[in-house]
Amino acid sequence: MKHLTERPGGLGVGLACVLLLATSVAMAEPIDLDADQAEIDNARGVSVYTGNVVLTRGFRRITGDRMTVHLSRDDAGDQALDHVVVEGEPAVYNQQATEDRRAVEAEAPRMEYHAAGPERIILLEGARLVQGRNTFSGERIEYEVAADVVQARGEPDTGRRVQITLFPDDEDEEGDDQ
Repeated sequence: MKHLTERPGGLGVGLACVLLLATSVAMAEPIDLDADQAEIDNARGVSVYTGNVVLTRGFRRITGDRMTVHLSRDDAGDQALDHVVVEGEPAVYNQQATEDRRAVEAEAPRMEYHAAGPERIILLEGARLVQGRNTFSGERIEYEVAADVVQARGEPDTGRRVQITLFPDDEDEEGDDQ
């Protein structure tokens, strides 16, 4: 189901939920997608969005110049979000803070968002991730959302190393009597 809307500066494509592209979509969280243009191939389960693309899923927001959305089918034939490939100058991921989780902001020229197995973002080609006050930068960063785990790599051939700045949690400092 596509909704075309006119925006100042050009034609915009607003999708109430990208996964409503097929009538039998199975997922727990809706995905809102907004872009200047969209090419949707329901048969292949691949959609390409270009021009100031914004994807919102729950407390996560991903922006970029171009997004390729890949759907997968389960045994019952229902479609679900598999992964999204984002390109941008830069591609940006934002995760709002919750009661039990710090805010996360990440950017890279290229990003992959995997919706399951486990849910994660992979930042490529020079990445930066800010988790609370902690910062990570490197050639490649992988962030597992549910586990709250960050893995960063440099590029030894170019001499590019991982750079990390960590701040102790305030709660840890209060409980530490040393």
